[in-house]
Amino acid sequence: MKMTLKNPDEVKIFILFLLDRVGVPLSYSDLGTIVIRDGVIDYFAYFEYFCELVEAGHIAEADADGNPVFPEPAAPDKELPSVSVDGDEVPENLVASATLDGAKYPRPSGDDLANPAKTYVVSETGRLIARSLSENILMAAVREKSYESAMRHLSLEKMGAVCDQTFERNGDAFIFRCSVKDKDGTALDLALRADTVHQLNRMRLNFDERPDVIMRGIVALLTGNVNYLFEE
Repeated sequence: MKMTLKNPDEVKIFILFLLDRVGVPLSYSDLGTIVIRDGVIDYFAYFEYFCELVEAGHIAEADADGNPVFPEPAAPDKELPSVSVDGDEVPENLVASATLDGAKYPRPSGDDLANPAKTYVVSETGRLIARSLSENILMAAVREKSYESAMRHLSLEKMGAVCDQTFERNGDAFIFRCSVKDKDGTALDLALRADTVHQLNRMRLNFDERPDVIMRGIVALLTGNVNYLFEE
């Protein structure tokens, strides 16, 4: 049964979790395709809460090295109310920061969000929230399905993965080896016998042209989720 997140905190944690789990800078559009496609959250919730996460400093624009870059903090939307502390008037946010009106950082513009070259990453505070709260608030099935969707949408190249292949003689046959390494280490390490040169060449060609499909297929077969092979 499809699960749709409605609670604002759950939606924000879901966005942070997925961007952190993918582990590479993504444009607003790429991240949106991933989080919306399974119906876990709708477009309007994604737009609003993504912007709020940027405003709060939990998501930031990425520089060329994939590090978060924070703009100058935005001014409050309106003058903060004052309260009396020991006879002195002080801004209320100094007493309780939760009463601060306005954003900490500027809200991203429509041009920012539409620009595919502008990418975003989770900040340190966003990462702490995603990793400390996602296990408790987000269902494991939702997390797993959404991460699988990310893997379908993003190429291994975009994920920063390195694909490699080798082969060697094994009697009258060959041993074909292929591997995929990503930011977390080895994602795939496979050795398979090819009985003929033709079979070996087909393995080499298909892995070279479609490493994403090969990896998804192996995961699908081993987990019993064969329909995953055919999802667009």
